[in-house]
Amino acid sequence: MHKIYIFDVDGTLTPSRRPMTEEFLEFFNGWSKRNPFYLVTGSDIEKMDEQVPDIIMERTEGIFTCGGNELWKFDPHVVNFPFNRIYQNKFKPPETLITYLGELIRFSETPVQASNHREDRGSMLNFSVVGRDCTLEERKKYFEWDNESGEREQIAKYIKKQWPELDAVIGGQISIDIVKRGFDKSQVIFEIMYRNVVTSKDNYVFIGDRTMEGGNDYPLAKAMKELGNCKVFQAGEPSAEDGYIKTREILEKLND
Repeated sequence: MHKIYIFDVDGTLTPSRRPMTEEFLEFFNGWSKRNPFYLVTGSDIEKMDEQVPDIIMERTEGIFTCGGNELWKFDPHVVNFPFNRIYQNKFKPPETLITYLGELIRFSETPVQASNHREDRGSMLNFSVVGRDCTLEERKKYFEWDNESGEREQIAKYIKKQWPELDAVIGGQISIDIVKRGFDKSQVIFEIMYRNVVTSKDNYVFIGDRTMEGGNDYPLAKAMKELGNCKVFQAGEPSAEDGYIKTREILEKLND
């Protein structure tokens, strides 16, 4: 049976916001030579380039960034950075939302806080109370505190209630991804099916670390389960440091 694979990146192929480990890269380098696959991330293409080696990125069928709102394809003829952007869904966050997020930064009870709290990626808004410039130690401390306090979950729920035209989902260990409603990772599977020959023998496989409701992988996982000719796998615990180990186990079983 012909399989087309789709991978989340943070927590699935790499530790959160860090490069692939050497051991996993050795495995995935061999695996990627034999299987067609796409990557999907909430990050932009520049951050993706920091985490995934060029040899892997160049083998992809396509790279979906900004939660599926941008698609990039490898093109060896492009100077400097060999990827072409195929499409981009633009998004401008409302000023009332920006004001609200600013208040959150001021009044959060988080035990650690750095800088770079809002990152407008053109297709989505990434928000972090602790700040994307936090150290690895601060990231872990906030992640543990958030798991206990539920701060990000509460913020996401409030945003969806106050701005019905928007969607907000928990991404990675420290942030929230905010997009126009409907412009989430669910669009990825339909784009992939459109760009591939779809037959009854096609089998689409998605592996992500936040496939549960409220996670940024959930919209894609839900859409694929409803289609019927797809399989969805959870890569260990949400945003776990070693989710890639579970990913390897899944791939080894699927390829037996």
